[in-house]
Amino acid sequence: MISLKQPSEPFDIELPYGITVTVTPLTTTAMAAAQAGARRRVEAVEAQVRDRKDSGLSLDGLPDLSIEEERDGFLQCQVVYELATRQITAWAGIEDNPPVTRDNIIAVMDIYPVGEQFLQKLTLQQMLLNAAKNASGLSASGTSSQVEGPDTAKAAKMKMPPVQQEN
Repeated sequence: MISLKQPSEPFDIELPYGITVTVTPLTTTAMAAAQAGARRRVEAVEAQVRDRKDSGLSLDGLPDLSIEEERDGFLQCQVVYELATRQITAWAGIEDNPPVTRDNIIAVMDIYPVGEQFLQKLTLQQMLLNAAKNASGLSASGTSSQVEGPDTAKAAKMKMPPVQQEN
C-alpha cells in the first residue's frame, strides 16, 4: 500500500559511495523548471557548435549532439544537474566537506552511478503514484458493457422518416 501524501519537508536520499543528500520535495513546478533549464543548456551547446563551425574553430570539448543517443544522454545529464542543483540543500559523506554549490553538485552527480540513482530516488514517489493510478482497472459498476452493470440512461427511441419509393 502506498500513501498519496507527498512529502512536505526536506528529506534525505542515500546515494552510492556513502553520500547522503538532503533534498526539498519535488514538485511539478520544480520538475518543469529543471526540464526547461536542461533544454536551454542543450540549445546553448547546439548554438555554440554552430558558431564554432561557422568560424572554422575546433569543436573540442563539445558533445556531438548530431548523434541522437549522444543528444539524449546529454539532455538526461542536464536534467539530473538541474534537478540536483535546485533540490539539494545539504550533503554528507563527501571528502573535505565542500560547500553545496552548483559546480560541486554537478561534480558529484557526474560520478557514475550517483546521478542516475539520485534521479531515480528523487522521482520515486511520483513513479509510485503513477503506478498506483495506472494499476486501477475499470470499475465493476461501470457502464461500458451489459456485463459490468446496468446502464444509467435508457436508449432514446429514434423515429425513422418514412421510406419513399421511387416511381
